[in-house]
Amino acid sequence: MASTGAPFTLNLLGAFRLLTPSGERVEVSSRKGVALMALLAMAHKGEHTRGWLQDKLWGSRQSAQARASLRRELSNLRKALNADGPPLLICERDRVRLDLDRLRVDAREADADAARGEPGGMAHGEFLEGIDLASEDGFEDWLREQREILRQGAAEARSWGGRPIGESAKGGLASGVAPVPPLPSRIVDVSQPAPGFGGRPALAVLPFVNVTGERANDYLAEGISEDLIDRLSKLRWLPVIARSSSFAFSLDNGDGDERAAGEGLGAKYLLGGRLRTAGDDFSVTACLTEAATGQVLLSHRLHLGGAGSPDTLEALVADLVAVLDAGIDHAEQARAHAKPRSDLNVNDLIWRGRWHLNRFTREDSRAAKRLFAEALALEPDSPEALIQSTFCLAWSIWAERKTGLQIVEMLKLAQRAMIVVPEDSRGHMLAGVAELWMRRPHRAKALLAQAISLNPSLALAHAELGSARILAGEAAEAIEPLKTALRLSPNDQQVFYILGEIAMAHAMMGELRQAVDHADQSLIHRAAYWYAHVIKINALARSGDLEGARAALDELMTVKPDFEPAFVEWLPFMDSAWTDWLKDGLAMADSLRREVRSGVGALLG
Repeated sequence: MASTGAPFTLNLLGAFRLLTPSGERVEVSSRKGVALMALLAMAHKGEHTRGWLQDKLWGSRQSAQARASLRRELSNLRKALNADGPPLLICERDRVRLDLDRLRVDAREADADAARGEPGGMAHGEFLEGIDLASEDGFEDWLREQREILRQGAAEARSWGGRPIGESAKGGLASGVAPVPPLPSRIVDVSQPAPGFGGRPALAVLPFVNVTGERANDYLAEGISEDLIDRLSKLRWLPVIARSSSFAFSLDNGDGDERAAGEGLGAKYLLGGRLRTAGDDFSVTACLTEAATGQVLLSHRLHLGGAGSPDTLEALVADLVAVLDAGIDHAEQARAHAKPRSDLNVNDLIWRGRWHLNRFTREDSRAAKRLFAEALALEPDSPEALIQSTFCLAWSIWAERKTGLQIVEMLKLAQRAMIVVPEDSRGHMLAGVAELWMRRPHRAKALLAQAISLNPSLALAHAELGSARILAGEAAEAIEPLKTALRLSPNDQQVFYILGEIAMAHAMMGELRQAVDHADQSLIHRAAYWYAHVIKINALARSGDLEGARAALDELMTVKPDFEPAFVEWLPFMDSAWTDWLKDGLAMADSLRREVRSGVGALLG
C-alpha cells in the first residue's frame, strides 16, 4: 500500500541535499550516511538487505564490526528522517528500505527528464559529486557503475531527442503524439538467454533468511549463501551471479516477485533458503525457482545438527550444490528436448544431446553424438560441447566395450577440454577415466583427485575415484569415495553405477550379503546393468546359495540375451585374477543351470 504525505526531496546529482516536505534541509553528517541513502534510493523498491549494505560500506571490516557500524548509521538516519509523520526509513530484521512513494530522487528521474526533452541525465552535476569511500571497494565499484549508467542514459536520450519533439522519423509531424523514447534498459528479459553468459542459463543465489529468532545466527545464514555462491561457481557450465549483485534482492517479503529479481539480475534461476532451528538442531531449506514463471523446481532440506561446525557446513554446502547441479541440468535438458528442432542454438543442441545421452540406449547415444558434433561444428572450442562429446564417447566405449584407439581419442578430447577451461573439473575427471581404462591407475587417481579438488560436489568424480581403487585391488579404500558420491547425488541418473561399484567393493572384501544388497539396489535403478548382475551372481554363488545364483543368471540372460564372457574380460582390473574370479562365479551358477536345463548348451563353455 502506498504511503501518504508530501514527498521529501533527495538530490544525488551534484551536491547531496535532502529536504523535508516543507523545504527544510536535513543534515546527514557522515559520508557513509550519505552513501547509505544513495544505495537505498537507487535500489529496486528502495530496499537492500543488511548484509548487502554491510558489504558495500564496511566490507573492509570484520562482520561483527560491520553490523555494529550499520546499526549506528541507521539509528542516526532514523532520528533525522522519521521524526514527524510516517517513517521514511524502515528498518526490518534483515533488510532496510526507503519509502520511495514519499521521496523524490532526482537521479531516478533523470533519464525520464531527458526522454521528454527536459534537462536531465548528468546536466545537474555528477552523481554523488565529491563523495567517495576509497577504502571500500564494493561501494566504489557500485558508484562507478551508477555514474556510467546515468551517463549512458543521458547520451541515449539526447540522441533520440536530436529531432524536435513531435516530429516523426520521416520528417513530418506525428498525429498529435510526441514520441517518447524507451529508457535505456538495465535489466534483461529472462525468457531469452541473458547477455554476457553466451546463451547459458544463469543462477542467482539470494541471501538465505535467518528465521531462528536469534540475530546471532544471521552470520550463519549469510555464510551459507556465500559458500554456495563460491561452490556453485565451480560448476563451469552454470554462470552464477556475484554476491554483490544477488544480495540486493530477497524474496522473503512474500510478494513473490521472482520475475523482477530475475530480470534485475539477468538470472534464469533463483535460489533462496531459510535457516531454522528445532530444539538445539539447525536445518536449512533451499528452494530453486524459475524466475520467469515463479515455478518451484525443487525444494531440499538438510540438517546441520547443533554445532554448525566448519566441517558440517562444508558437507551441507557440497550436498546442496550437487542437488542443484542435477536439478538445473534436468530442467535444461527437458526445455531443450521440447523446443522445435529448427530453433536450436549451440547451447540447445548440447542440452538436447544430454537428454538423449541420459536415456542410456544405443539409439539415443547416436542421436546425442550427432547433436554434439553439430554444436562443435558451430563452435569448435565450445567447452561444453567438448566435454559432452567426451561423455558421449565414454558411454559408447563402456557400452560396446571398445579398446585402443577409441580410448585414446577420448583422452585427447578430455585433454582438449582441460586446455580450453582448466578450471572445469569434468575435463580432468574424463581424462582420469580414460587413463583408468588404459590401465594406468596412478595417472587416473591423480586426475580424479584434481577433479575433486576443483569441484568437491562433482559426485561422478568421487565415484570414479572409487572405481579406480577397485580396479587397483584397493576395495576397502573404495568405499568412502563411493559413499560420498551416493550422498552427493542420491537421485543421479547414474546412481545404478555407483551402487554397482559399492557392491563390487563389498564382494572383493568377502562381505557377500552387502554385495547382494547393493547389487539389487543397482538393478532397481537399471535392470539391464549386466555388471551388477554378475556381482550378484558371484556373491550368491560364493555364499553357498547356488540356487539363488542360478536364478540370478537366468534373470541376467533374460534382460541381456547377448551377454557373454568377453563382457567380463573387458573390465580393466590391474590384476586379471579378479576377472577370473568373476568368471568362476558365473561358471558355478551356470553349472547348476545346465543341470536344471538339461540339453541346453553351456553359456560359458
